[in-house]
Amino acid sequence: MAGIGFKMQKLFKEDYFSSRIRAYGFAGLVTAGPWLIVALSITVMQRLIHAIGLIENVRELFIISISYCFIFSQVIFGTQQLIVTRYIADVFYEKRTEDIYPAFLGASKTAAAAAFLLWGVFALYSPLPFLYKLLLLILFVIMNLIWILYMFLTAAKYYQPVAYSFIAGGIAGIAAVAGIVSKIDLNSFPRHVSAFFLLGAFTLGMLITLCALFFSLLISFPKRGSSKQFSYFQYYDRYPSLFWTGLLYNIGVWVGNWVIWFGEGSSYMEGSFRYHTLYDTAIFWSYLSIVPTMMIFVISIETRFYQRYRTFYGYINEGGSLGQIMKAKENMQIVLRQEMERLLRNQGLFSLGLLAVILYFAADLRLSEPFLGMFCLTVVGAFANGMVMVISLLLLYFEDRKGALYTSILFSALNLILSLLFLPMGFNGYGLGFALGSVLTFSFSAWRLLQYVSDIDFHAFTGQGAMKLSDKRIFGDIGKFLNKRV
Repeated sequence: MAGIGFKMQKLFKEDYFSSRIRAYGFAGLVTAGPWLIVALSITVMQRLIHAIGLIENVRELFIISISYCFIFSQVIFGTQQLIVTRYIADVFYEKRTEDIYPAFLGASKTAAAAAFLLWGVFALYSPLPFLYKLLLLILFVIMNLIWILYMFLTAAKYYQPVAYSFIAGGIAGIAAVAGIVSKIDLNSFPRHVSAFFLLGAFTLGMLITLCALFFSLLISFPKRGSSKQFSYFQYYDRYPSLFWTGLLYNIGVWVGNWVIWFGEGSSYMEGSFRYHTLYDTAIFWSYLSIVPTMMIFVISIETRFYQRYRTFYGYINEGGSLGQIMKAKENMQIVLRQEMERLLRNQGLFSLGLLAVILYFAADLRLSEPFLGMFCLTVVGAFANGMVMVISLLLLYFEDRKGALYTSILFSALNLILSLLFLPMGFNGYGLGFALGSVLTFSFSAWRLLQYVSDIDFHAFTGQGAMKLSDKRIFGDIGKFLNKRV
């Protein structure tokens, strides 16, 4: 993230309004650009489909197919996200850039294999036609590879081409859908056939995004070998807490949806997909509401906090005096507290403003009362979840892997237990488990961060906060075996 910070600092040093706008725009591009582009693309596609009067259940099958691929690809990505990121950071630090591309190949193969296995379980029980399931597999694998490419390119500070790749894919997908709805009478086909055409158009757009991202990767890393593709597996042995932190956090994000898919008002389509239209829609729009959190985090933490963070650890690593270390610690704590307060205040005001606008225009937008209740709860949950994400990243900044792991365990466990507990309440309870679980996790993570940072000099010298490195070599041996087989 330091590369983003340098760019932010340069923009904020220019003391005029346009530089600030560019800084916030750059932060939005880096943190939420791809997400917003894909969301906008799908929204436009839905409008095109609605314009031709396509049967409702065809639109639902199309959207739920994409949603399943997105949700479960995020879970798979969580198994590698922090592990690979840590490996990439160490490789950059050691100036072994020739090992980046092989790691990309290994991570991509691992993600594709996991996607194929998960799809195999789905295909075994799904009565959908084989061609439709095959198209789902292609889209599923493409999405998994896109997350891997996104991770590597952002690590290389190659931000703008990432956004351009998603824009190109979004435009291509929209154009393909527009071409299909204008040339083919989709209402004359069975439901799964019409959805197949639409899903194929969306997959084409994602494939173009994938190809553009891959081209950007080739430009970013001219040294491209094929050896040691699975050397990063040793990090599963060295930092098992990072694996569980990433996996459990992503499970916690979606476990409430999985529970509610079996509750009142849920649907079961084609004997393959469970979903809840109202709750899934509320969650989708609620997560869009925390885009300011990601933008403010990048700007505030990376422009002010990182400088103090680097100064503090610089004194420790380079032999600073006790007075210098304690003064740097105090400055870092003050800035961290100020930036977290600003983040809470600004995102809180934005979430409250959004709720006020939605409630005021609810009648004009024809929003049902059950949806409004869910949306209010999920906005609160998304706000708290955004703060959990930010604090977890800060805990990892300070090498408190144990604190980040406890946060993810609590987040996934509370969301699961509370969602099950409130499930019998039906529509009145949907979103309550997510909101309460996220708020409680936020409270714990904030307490953990404050306690840890108050004794940060002790932890920095003794390493008491971080979990001990494991002596096991199971995954390392698997990695060596796979490297020999490549």
